[in-house]
Amino acid sequence: MNLKDLYYFEALKDLSSYTAVAKKFGISQPSVSYAIKRLEESLNCQLVQHDPSHRTFKLTPQGDILYRHLERILPELRATRKAIDRSLAHYVTVGFPPIIVHYLLRAIQAKSNSLDFLPHIRPIRGGSLELLDMLFTGELDASLIGHIAPLDAPNLCSHTLFHKQLDVVLSKNHPLAGEDFLAFEDLLDESFILLDENFVHLKAFEQLNDRYQNQADVFFKSDDVIVIKELLKKEVGISLLADMALEPNDKDLVAIPLAPKDRVMFTISSAHLKSSPLTADIQALFDWLKEAYDTDN
Repeated sequence: MNLKDLYYFEALKDLSSYTAVAKKFGISQPSVSYAIKRLEESLNCQLVQHDPSHRTFKLTPQGDILYRHLERILPELRATRKAIDRSLAHYVTVGFPPIIVHYLLRAIQAKSNSLDFLPHIRPIRGGSLELLDMLFTGELDASLIGHIAPLDAPNLCSHTLFHKQLDVVLSKNHPLAGEDFLAFEDLLDESFILLDENFVHLKAFEQLNDRYQNQADVFFKSDDVIVIKELLKKEVGISLLADMALEPNDKDLVAIPLAPKDRVMFTISSAHLKSSPLTADIQALFDWLKEAYDTDN
């Protein structure tokens, strides 16, 4: 069985067009037809309900079975290829949400010893949801993931590093800046500035807002926490962030806990596919980060 034929079959199911598949892979339309024919001969069954004009497309029950299995098999094969390529390049890729990147840099400045693992790690920045997708598609060897719900995937291995709570972050000059804690219902008229759809912060906001009939509004979304903090300093709005997002030079901002009834826990976990065990360098990174956090707290 030719591996490329399986990729052509997968694309044919997704695109429903022999012409589109041929264009995607830069081959002729007859080549796609021959690939499907080879698969059918190899499996001794019809996979596609044939139409000589190729104007309609539908899988047979056997074609559906093959496609369901390929949904699991081909991502693993792609991830394997990418992992092998990275191993030959002598580096590993690790996903870092921006807030954790800034925290890591601060921790490195404070504790510059025992960083032998760092030159072998290529960091990839992104929101936790975006990084999780990259992990599943094999773009990453491992990732740090921020989440408010358990990471539940049968092919994923994850370990909790530490917990934080999401705070209300606002300018020190904001009228609410002196409060000991804030209930979400007291914030319904505020303009929220939040990390975008690639981050769990937006999901946390949506959970809270849903309790109050979605009365609160998002004024602005960004994937850059620095931009968000600069807007907060200018008293443009308020945000929900883990307090580890604040740095020593953020003296114009304050983080106020949410009231107990509205509190949202933010978990930082390490994650990797079960099919791709952690290398010594990645494990050293995760151990170092957890130790640095435990020492600071």
